[in-house]
Amino acid sequence: MTQNNLESEKWFACRIFHNKIAYLKQKLTQDTVQYFIPVRLEQKEHDGGFAYIEEPIIPSLVFIRATETYLHELKKNCSPHISIYTKPGTTEAASIPDKEMEIFMYVLSKGCRQLESMDENLIKGNHVRITGGLFEGAEGYITRIHGTKRFVVTVKGVAAVATTFIPRCFIEKID
Repeated sequence: MTQNNLESEKWFACRIFHNKIAYLKQKLTQDTVQYFIPVRLEQKEHDGGFAYIEEPIIPSLVFIRATETYLHELKKNCSPHISIYTKPGTTEAASIPDKEMEIFMYVLSKGCRQLESMDENLIKGNHVRITGGLFEGAEGYITRIHGTKRFVVTVKGVAAVATTFIPRCFIEKID
């Protein structure tokens, strides 16, 4: 890749259909394209022992860092198995700010088992930064879910994930 391609790369969200995730991962790896699939390790009983299996946190969702040209070529080659999230009311691919993706990937990479996928439209509350513990440095929102205050990170218009309870002493409000 040339430097010009690197400068124009952005994060995009896509929905992949019909169990084509393995094919897409292979294609993106072959093309040396960065991607992120939100998964967690689940302990499953297997042959009298335990095995760890990657389970999707948000099924069928994959984030791809590429140029818009590459993204449209991928869509053309994988259609109808892939759908690109677009800006509301348009057919233009909706890019995701790098900082938003970094925070989202950071929180999901921490291996917390209490992560819960939720409807992004339900998120309300104060914008906060976590100052200690497992999610230190992450920014998101605090909201009440099932009677408990939870820390939520979002990719606007695409996904929201709620973590486990965060102690008040680790929460700093951002104005």
